[in-house]
Amino acid sequence: MLIVALSSAFAAPSGYKVSVANHDGCELSLGPAASDGVVPMHAECDWPDASLEKFRAVMGDWAKHADVFTVIVKSEVRKAGDRALVYQLQRTSGISDREALQWMWHSVEGGADRYSWTAAKDEPLTVTSGDVRPTRTDGYWQAAALPSGGIHVVHHLEYDPGGYVPGFVVRAFQVGGLQTNVSEVHAAVK
Repeated sequence: MLIVALSSAFAAPSGYKVSVANHDGCELSLGPAASDGVVPMHAECDWPDASLEKFRAVMGDWAKHADVFTVIVKSEVRKAGDRALVYQLQRTSGISDREALQWMWHSVEGGADRYSWTAAKDEPLTVTSGDVRPTRTDGYWQAAALPSGGIHVVHHLEYDPGGYVPGFVVRAFQVGGLQTNVSEVHAAVK
């Protein structure tokens, strides 16, 4: 009964297919591949036990992302400001480490707090031998207070790890990695 109620409460974006109907209060979906082959990942969640204030504190402190996400080993602000330049060392078993340089910023969209990022492609980055710079990393975490308490969260990610990554690893991340990401944020904002 709860799964039916959650499933009907969310609507995957047009053209997306639901991959997991209910994981930790979230519906997860995958979009159609973009022209560069990237398959967008999307999660929509209702967390009645979470706090908007904690969400803001967790997502707005770029340097602390390594404390929240197990895939992020290091998160370092290189330039602060309205748009922060953030270096992240990302580690996933079975593939080379990824070193990402991203622009991150906060905005308010339709009354919801949004924490966005995009690859800082024009910024120089010397990558450690054996590591890879992701070709694409774009996305956001967004939250708004629910009238009944808690928060409504939307997460969107478009990621191309660059280099060679076996297809089965990519597919595993598109479901398992997305589940891990939403569970880690949920735990951090309770």
